[in-house]
Amino acid sequence: MTIISRLLCVALLVFLQTGCASKHIDYYAQQIDSYDQHVYVIDHGIHTAVVVDAKPLAAKLGLSSSLFGRFKYIEVGRGDAGFYQAKEETASVTLKALFLSTPAVLHLSAYNKLPAIKFPLSETVGIKLSKSAIDKLLNAIASDFSLDQGRAIELALGRDENSRFFKSKGSYHLFYTCNNWTADVIEQADYPINHRWSFSSDSVMDQLDGVQYYLDLMPQQP
Repeated sequence: MTIISRLLCVALLVFLQTGCASKHIDYYAQQIDSYDQHVYVIDHGIHTAVVVDAKPLAAKLGLSSSLFGRFKYIEVGRGDAGFYQAKEETASVTLKALFLSTPAVLHLSAYNKLPAIKFPLSETVGIKLSKSAIDKLLNAIASDFSLDQGRAIELALGRDENSRFFKSKGSYHLFYTCNNWTADVIEQADYPINHRWSFSSDSVMDQLDGVQYYLDLMPQQP
């Protein structure tokens, strides 16, 4: 990332972080050395997803005995039911996803490699969190799944062999996209990001880059 790009990221971050949120990033920066948990945000082009340790999320979703309990990581993405599951992304499917409030689905993909290694052409940002923040993140993710007797409701095969689509409680619309959702669950884990302006994958990644650059500017603790 160039110096200009980094400065733009920080400018965006400063614009989005107002009031209590500005104190939030300072607190996060002061505490980060004590955090030992890691999650990842990956940008697949037009949409972002969150990558977490598989076992605790699988347990919350009642999927420990499924394929998701056998892998190291679970990648979670959310999107419009028609667009996300479509075999062909036509103009009509795209317009419907953008301008109508439609049912949402959640996509889980399981794998063992770090996301940056599995998807070398995609931008991936690692985030350090506390144990309590991880619990908040997993609860935020799990709260969007429709459950049947404690188990996430599977709808269809996913986009690859080790992935599946699941029923979401919510809807998808222009003002709460897959990227708003990614930023929202991260924000609920006490990470200094603002989901309200995170409509695009670039807006999510720029905020994450801005946080990292802010941390790089912080004086090193003796």
